[in-house]
Amino acid sequence: MQSRLDEIKKSGEVFGISVDSPFSQAKFGELEKFPGVPMLSDLGKEVATAYGVLIPEFKGMKGIAKRSAFLVDKQGKIAKMQIVDVPGELPDMEGFISEHKKLA
Repeated sequence: MQSRLDEIKKSGEVFGISVDSPFSQAKFGELEKFPGVPMLSDLGKEVATAYGVLIPEFKGMKGIAKRSAFLVDKQGKIAKMQIVDVPGELPDMEGFISEHKKLA
């Protein structure tokens, strides 16, 4: 995704949300180097719950979120979503880029 980030940002905003603390997110940002992508903390897990991506328990970890991508249109409606059920896999970003261009 990083390699396509500039292309995506030309027609909209990009941000990440995780159930991690802001401190963990800051460290992740340093290691992964996602410049210009604001990370929002969903430490209370309200967003993950509302979007149906919260996993109550996974391999002894409590309250983690599935990797997911949501494309929200200008009216605030979800135009496309992909929720990945296999940990470690990423959403299909090419499909999101294509749909994103249609909305721009």
